[in-house]
Amino acid sequence: MSRIDDAIASDKRKRKWVVLVAVVFFTGILSVYLSWLFLLKGFTVKVLPAEAAQSQQFAVSSGVGFFIEDKFYLFGAQAKIRASASKFAAKEVLVLATQDSNLSVTLEPMPATVSLVTAPQLADISWSVNGQLVSKSQSFAEQFQPGTYQITAEHPFYQPASISVELVAADEFTQTLTLTQVQGNLMLASRPTGAAITIDGQLVGQTPLSMPKPGGSYQVELTLAGYEPIKDSINLSYHQPAQQRDYFLSPVQAKLTIAATPADGILLVNGKPAQSPLSLDAGKAYSVRYEKPGYLPQTQSITLQAKEQRTLEFSLKAEIGQVRFNANEVAEVFINGQGQGQTPLTLSLPALAQQVEFRKSGYRTVSRTVTPSSRQQQIVQAEMITEFAARRREGKPLFAETLGISFIGVQPKAYTMGSPPNETDRGRNEHQIKVDFSRNIWVSAHEITEAQYAVFSGKGAGSALPVTQVSWLDAVKFTNWLSEQEGLTPFYIMQGERLRGIQANSNGYRLLTEAEWEFIAKHNRRAARTTYVWGNEERLRAKQGNFADKVLQGQQTFIFRDYEDGFAGKAPVGSFKAERAGFFDLDGNVREWVHDYYALNTPNTEEVQRDYLGVSNGQGHVVKGASFKSGRMKELRASIRAEGSEPEEDIGFRIARYN
Repeated sequence: MSRIDDAIASDKRKRKWVVLVAVVFFTGILSVYLSWLFLLKGFTVKVLPAEAAQSQQFAVSSGVGFFIEDKFYLFGAQAKIRASASKFAAKEVLVLATQDSNLSVTLEPMPATVSLVTAPQLADISWSVNGQLVSKSQSFAEQFQPGTYQITAEHPFYQPASISVELVAADEFTQTLTLTQVQGNLMLASRPTGAAITIDGQLVGQTPLSMPKPGGSYQVELTLAGYEPIKDSINLSYHQPAQQRDYFLSPVQAKLTIAATPADGILLVNGKPAQSPLSLDAGKAYSVRYEKPGYLPQTQSITLQAKEQRTLEFSLKAEIGQVRFNANEVAEVFINGQGQGQTPLTLSLPALAQQVEFRKSGYRTVSRTVTPSSRQQQIVQAEMITEFAARRREGKPLFAETLGISFIGVQPKAYTMGSPPNETDRGRNEHQIKVDFSRNIWVSAHEITEAQYAVFSGKGAGSALPVTQVSWLDAVKFTNWLSEQEGLTPFYIMQGERLRGIQANSNGYRLLTEAEWEFIAKHNRRAARTTYVWGNEERLRAKQGNFADKVLQGQQTFIFRDYEDGFAGKAPVGSFKAERAGFFDLDGNVREWVHDYYALNTPNTEEVQRDYLGVSNGQGHVVKGASFKSGRMKELRASIRAEGSEPEEDIGFRIARYN
């Protein structure tokens, strides 16, 4: 019994294992099937055009998938498929699992091939398709998309031949085009007549001659005793099947060579320009002339024999002429940049164009061109005018105006400068001097700015602030420099860094005299003398000018505590309203250098001083006006005067000149 039981138990165990293996196997198969169903995606592929769809074929180029007719099943993220059809170019398409399940593939038809040759076969046939040149060769082989085409073969010596072809996909078209040679005519004449005619090396007759010839290129030569042969190349083409020539035969030539000094002259044969060596008609008289600017020309006559070779020699002599140079002012004369002396001046010069300049300091340079001649004396006259006058004549702005310096005309009149004894806060140095004026003046409306002074000094770009920290001598140098820029005679005579004197009659730029400054500040365009630039009112109006206001409290002893002008130091010129004649900052901003020497001794107060320039000498120079550091009313009076010579932070200047 135990054996039977063991056998039964063993069978049970085997059946359990079989069932277990079967369950595992079928579970795996089911998993694979479900995974396949989950990952597989189907696509419908449509091939265009309809003609291609009739013979469509599909293949998988890469990736995992398969086709069932026009259905493509993709396993995975992507694959590349290939669609093809008879007479159409195959095309590959990338298929993504994420895209739409309907695919459309358009195939392009395969090109047709056209092969053409001509009879006869010729090189350089021009092949055109629908009127457009596509190649130049002996034969034609091209591919075309399906359609109708007009193909033309052209050769200059044959009539064009055309063919119209209607091509379908993958078609192969071959044909020979027959070309017909052009029938033309040659008409040849000569003067004189009777010349022998050779065409392509064969004698065919003499001029005049007319003969039929097929299209082609012909080498023609004409010969006649006593005349130079003529060679020509003539083409007869379908564009020009008939050609006519009328040749002028030249007599047999002789050769003439010219040897001349100096070189690079002008050669004239019978009055016409020529170059050596020359071919001339034999037995004919010629006049040969050689010339060059600056030299005397030479002429020779010559007659040459047939085929003679001869050399003519020319040796020219330099031509010298006298020139007289005159000017209304004594001026330096420069010839081609080299100084020659002063006017009036007479020079002997080569007969070439001479560049002449008349130069004089302060005057506009005058340029002339003169060509001396040995036949007569030349006279060159120059009108010398100052640069200032030249600019005025041309209507151009003065150099000063280009810097932004504007001027106001003033007609000063007789008055008594200084201050009366009863003027409040009068200074002991404010002497009453009777003055009068003989000339009108131009005066700058503003004090000279840092930017304007920088053009002179060459230091920095500067600004619209009035220039300060300049000495009286610095200011004088600026006025002289400005005069030189405009061609005016400098007012101040300098020797190095020292002032040697003045030119009182000069209309060059200068500093105002104290008398002129006070006239402008107290009398100009006023019914009566005023104590201050603005009038006699002893108080400051708002924004009257740039003075020591409350901003400077604690920095200096005297300030106007109830006044504010908006600036702690210098202000740009023109920041405040101009006085009645148009002058800015006469009453403030910075004090101003004037021309006069400063002296403590009492000047002549009895006689009227005409065009008064101040005392003849002193230790320093007069400073006029108030500044941004002036904090008391007495310092704002127009009569106040101070002494100085060295640069200071609140001393600038304005300029003037006689009219």
